Amino acid sequence: MPVFPPSFQKFLKENEIDPAVYEIKDLPRYIRINPRDRNPIDRNELELQLGTMLYSVPGLDGFFRLDGKAKIVGCQAYKDGKIYGIDLSSAIAVYALDLKKDDHVLDLCCAPGAKLCMISDFLGTNGTGTVTGVDISKHRAATCRSLLKKYRIGRARLFVTDGTTFGVRAPSFLDPLRQGEGNTMRSSGQNRLGEGLSEDLTVLAVDSDNGHNSASIIKPFWAPKTLRNDPQKAKDEYLYDKVLVDAECTHDGSVTHILKYEKWGWDAFEKNFMNLDRTESLWDLQRQLITNGWSLLKPGGILVYSTCSLSRQQNEDVIGWFLSKYNHAQLEEVPLAAQLGTARIRRSQYDIDLSMTVRLDPICSKTSGFFVAKIRKSVV
Repeated sequence: MPVFPPSFQKFLKENEIDPAVYEIKDLPRYIRINPRDRNPIDRNELELQLGTMLYSVPGLDGFFRLDGKAKIVGCQAYKDGKIYGIDLSSAIAVYALDLKKDDHVLDLCCAPGAKLCMISDFLGTNGTGTVTGVDISKHRAATCRSLLKKYRIGRARLFVTDGTTFGVRAPSFLDPLRQGEGNTMRSSGQNRLGEGLSEDLTVLAVDSDNGHNSASIIKPFWAPKTLRNDPQKAKDEYLYDKVLVDAECTHDGSVTHILKYEKWGWDAFEKNFMNLDRTESLWDLQRQLITNGWSLLKPGGILVYSTCSLSRQQNEDVIGWFLSKYNHAQLEEVPLAAQLGTARIRRSQYDIDLSMTVRLDPICSKTSGFFVAKIRKSVV
């Protein structure tokens, strides 16, 4: 077992994290077949390209488990956009959204983009649903943009802005609520989603009357033509059906990430991750993110909160605090998680039943450390 610095040992003890999770170094990798690929690759050919056997994942169509040492990026199928690399724990968070083809989805911390693409794939091409991705980092948003382009994802837009204050509602011109306007766009041939991807992001200001935002419209960092000039109406009708808050965290659930510091030096780790001010500010950030995501969610909609941390403070304490504040927030069961094997839920500092939240870890689940909570917004 690595000899961790005192600050991290204290962190593990305070959060009831078993140090043994960092001894698991043979975790499998996972890939997802691109469902949009018109000429899907044969499984045997894919195994040849990857140099390893593939194993189907029960309950997760198109997902395969493979040896953790396999290289995905150099594989021709990956270069051709036939497969995605994605951790199984991340897929569980997307499944928990219970996506429907006409849903408008907000991914409030969208980088690096694998979940964003999976959301779009689940929406399919036969509905009017859209996905809006937000990230505060232009560099990380550019990574998302590259994925959207590579996999030719339509009906998706990106914003570079602070997720704690982001307030743009779901696109209105694809929504049946616009009635005649939507029909006009369809008849004019401007609603061919997925076509005409462009980086020309000129957005016209619109009048603030009739439920529109003011002239301070936020320009998308990236959007297809069909979403680029959305008037950003501020009416509650255009709140999102589903919201994913995969919050910024200490990343202590990633064994690979933590063990890199054995080579890089623990001094850098303590400076970057174990700084007390940083851990406290992260908890504040996480509460602000889930609160803002909630404010943008329709009554009856679903919010999924997740982190790649094993920290009680960043997981159970955030959800306990949130549920104590919003009495119309109801936890629901996270689908598919039980079949993976789940870790023990930690007791929150708030006296609230969190038994329907989910913890995944390398020991119990054979995945990276991950926490997921599925919350329904009751119709008041």
